Amino acid sequence: MNNIGLGFIGAAVLRMAPALLAAQTAILAEANQWGLLYLTEYNSQYLTNSWIIIALMVIFFDFAIYWQHRYFHRNKLLWRLHRVHHSDTALRASSALRFHPVEIFISMLFKSTLVLALGIPFIAVVIFEVLLNACAIFNHANIRLPKRIEKYTRALIVTPSMHRVHHSKVISDSCSNFGFCLSIWDRLFESFREKSITQHTDYPLGVKELGDQETKSLLSLVKQPFKA
Repeated sequence: MNNIGLGFIGAAVLRMAPALLAAQTAILAEANQWGLLYLTEYNSQYLTNSWIIIALMVIFFDFAIYWQHRYFHRNKLLWRLHRVHHSDTALRASSALRFHPVEIFISMLFKSTLVLALGIPFIAVVIFEVLLNACAIFNHANIRLPKRIEKYTRALIVTPSMHRVHHSKVISDSCSNFGFCLSIWDRLFESFREKSITQHTDYPLGVKELGDQETKSLLSLVKQPFKA
């Protein structure tokens, strides 16, 4: 229930600032032809209807979110927000909703800035948001794919077993497998880990520095990043 509660709060925060939504920013950019792509030889109609451009922008978005995720782990202040997500000790589909509302706000601001700077088409933003949410639910789900299917699936996208390593209590594990959708970024930038350093399939999940009281209730999760 805490995960669902955080999801509702995050959605409410974004509703209070609709102008910052990436899709809304894309509509504004298209209407005013703002962004790098509109400075090229392509006009807005071509951009909107070019599936090559749209596909490239969706892939770029995934690349950008990969690096955003890595930075949230590296920066001490941002980590305090992001560890709310990592404090879940049992991964399930609802874990995809377990993000602090301030992190959700910062992430949306980042995506909207990219949209405005590059002039990313509206349809590309919508496709990416759908993929991001679908992949997040999938790779947080409490399922294990058959070994053969796992091998071929993780060659393209992040699987639950791959992302589970990222949620390990072991710091070197949690500093790997940052991808949400495509698994290629972890392989390219040397953050891929096949399995937990513990060499076990059943390893503890969560954040070592957090106690039970700091993750017990919805209120404690909201207050957690701001406690000394």
